Amino acid sequence: MSLSSITPLTPSSVVKTIGLEELTVNELHNIPGVKPLRILVTIHNIKPCLGNVYTKGLGLWVQYIVQKYLKTRNIPHKLYMKSILTEGFRKTSPETVVNFIKQNKIDVIVPSDVTDTMFLAEHYHKIAPHVKLAITENVKIYEIMEDKWENYKMLKQNNIATPSTELFDKEKEQQYPFFLKVASGTNGGRGVWYCRNDDDLRDALKSKEANSKAALLLRQTPIYGDIICAQVIYKHGKPVGFFFAKSIKADDLSGIGKNYVFSRSKSVRDMNSHVKVELSEDQWNDVSIIFEQIGKATDYHGMIDIEFIVAGPSNSIAERGSVWLLECNPRFSGGIHTTLSNPGFLDLYFDVVNGNLDTQECTICGNYSRGVDMRATFGQFKPTNFYMEHPFKVLFVRHWRVNNSHTYIPLTVSRDRSSDKKPNNKSMAHVDSTVSTAETISVSSR
Repeated sequence: MSLSSITPLTPSSVVKTIGLEELTVNELHNIPGVKPLRILVTIHNIKPCLGNVYTKGLGLWVQYIVQKYLKTRNIPHKLYMKSILTEGFRKTSPETVVNFIKQNKIDVIVPSDVTDTMFLAEHYHKIAPHVKLAITENVKIYEIMEDKWENYKMLKQNNIATPSTELFDKEKEQQYPFFLKVASGTNGGRGVWYCRNDDDLRDALKSKEANSKAALLLRQTPIYGDIICAQVIYKHGKPVGFFFAKSIKADDLSGIGKNYVFSRSKSVRDMNSHVKVELSEDQWNDVSIIFEQIGKATDYHGMIDIEFIVAGPSNSIAERGSVWLLECNPRFSGGIHTTLSNPGFLDLYFDVVNGNLDTQECTICGNYSRGVDMRATFGQFKPTNFYMEHPFKVLFVRHWRVNNSHTYIPLTVSRDRSSDKKPNNKSMAHVDSTVSTAETISVSSR
């Protein structure tokens, strides 16, 4: 029996079941008398007493944005959140996850972090028959993309432009400046240091991240310019849509994260976290080709965060305006909130999750950020208020036998989505996008 179904709440003795796979997200929203869509957002391993909730709590942000998206679309939902790697003080087993799915009739799993997707990929054949999810079945792909050294080698093998990187050797005489990076486990700017001299390097090497026994350190040649983040949705190796945003302070992601905690304060509420990305026609084509190259190399399925740098004028090794791939993070981005500027992007994600997208017919990769007004002021987002209203979500995130869900049922009913626009086939068209609109561009390989 499929658990991926939604059953109308009717007094009739005959209960009709609507298969989730039969509906797009737009068609699903506001259906009278329908049970809420049950979604489990998984997050990283959270320590007892929530000791690492800030550094490992990307899932808290992802769940908050998912519920805002669902409310924007007026979709009735019941949202759960669990730390998929821990069950109390023990490691989570795939049987625990399957039992939770069955007992709570979960329709969809949304993994928020790399460790989540790796767990689900490792146990895919045990979990996938019971729930809808969009992940790459081959766990090796996540291991490669999460490790910056392995990912660098993959990019070079596929002729994708990326800054020169090598294993760091502290015995060698260093040529400054350079970026010192931990190969695995960086998050929010942690584990990355810009070294201009010996003093900077000594400070970096004293850090907890660099001193970890498991830490593999890398030396990356800097390219100066604008760092932009692309959130890309793949369906079995084919890029089907992306959303671009530029962080205001890409060199202080940790500080930016703190602003969301105090997003209602006068000092930050009117500040923007991200701004709109403006690229030339050639640059749009370059990034699109890179998306396709990554898809062919990995057969990636689901959401991925890809960071680029557009070279500025002060570079000796990079032509001004050239596009370079910095890193791939096989997970949701911390900038996922920017996609609410066009909810059509997350519509697309859930269509991929539900299997509603036919890749044979999907010959284009939708640009969901071009022509859209970026709405990303801190004051628009109130995650602190949300979790104060739902404290059990955090307190019981490690406890799989405790229900820490919350339910949203729309007060009004409206099924009309006739005004929604779909991606068109016009290559590089300059059409202003509205909500649920993607401007599309052709993707071709070199």
